[in-house]
Amino acid sequence: MRDLLAHWAGALDGLSPLPRPAAAAKRKAGRSWPSLADWLSEIWRQQGRMRASTPHYNCFDRTARWLTTARIRALTDHDETAALAGLLRKARYPSNAIHGLDRVWSRAELGLLITEATNRTRQLAMGRQIPRVRGPRLDPAYLPDDRLEVLIQRHRDLEVVEALRAEKRRREVGRSEALGA
Repeated sequence: MRDLLAHWAGALDGLSPLPRPAAAAKRKAGRSWPSLADWLSEIWRQQGRMRASTPHYNCFDRTARWLTTARIRALTDHDETAALAGLLRKARYPSNAIHGLDRVWSRAELGLLITEATNRTRQLAMGRQIPRVRGPRLDPAYLPDDRLEVLIQRHRDLEVVEALRAEKRRREVGRSEALGA
C-alpha cells in the first residue's frame, strides 16, 4: 500500500494544479446583471436554496453587494425600483431566513441604500428619468442678471457677496469682449 501511495505522490509531484474552469473563475470574480430584475430574481433564487454553509453565505453576500447607490441612481424602471425599495425596507428587520439581506449590510449601509431607492422611486414617479446633478445650492453662474444684482445688495454672507461680485465682473468682461470683437 505504501508503495502505491509513494508511486501516486511521485507521479503527482510534477503536475501543476488543475486550472479552474472558466465558469467557476467568472463566478469567483463576481458577476454583473444586465438589469435590476435579473439581480432580484438571482437574490430570490439564492435565498430559496440557502443552506447553513459559509460558501452559500459568501456567494449570497457577493451577489447582494453588487447593489450600490450608483446602480440605484441609474435605474429607469419605476416598478423594479419600488420592488427594490420594499425589499430593502424588509431587510431592516431580522428575518427568519437562514441568511437574508438583513445580514449583508450594516445598518448605516442599508439605510443609505433604502434612502437612495426611495428617492429614485419618487423621482421616477415624477417622470425624472435622469437623476438631478448635485451641485452647489447657490451657483452664481446660473443666476439671471437681475437676481444677481439683488443678491449682491441684500445677502448677509460677505463671502457669498464676494463670489457674486466676481461673477458679475466676469460677465461684464465677457460682454465687453463680445462687443469689442
